Amino acid sequence: MSIKLGEFDDIESANTYGINDITNAIKLTAPNGSKVEWQYPGYVSIVLSNGTEIAFGESLESDKGYSWNDYDLNGTNTYAGSFNDLGDIDLIVKELWDQTAHLTKGE
Repeated sequence: MSIKLGEFDDIESANTYGINDITNAIKLTAPNGSKVEWQYPGYVSIVLSNGTEIAFGESLESDKGYSWNDYDLNGTNTYAGSFNDLGDIDLIVKELWDQTAHLTKGE
């Protein structure tokens, strides 16, 4: 049995904007030196210049909203957060950066 990528790509989001729509705004506002890429199966990987990764995507716990968690260089997850669909890409990205400010401070 094989799995076609399209089997995951065509899942519709209940959010106002899908994660792919938000990725560009994250790239434009990420701290200097960060690498931002969409990762399979559907989250945005934000690797800060200090090596910490913030994984951001659509909520896995509810039909609407977004969530994130971090991983340090050792692969340890210490922080996580979530928030409702705010209905505006700029507000969504601002909320992400507000919730992760302690990780991006000094970046």
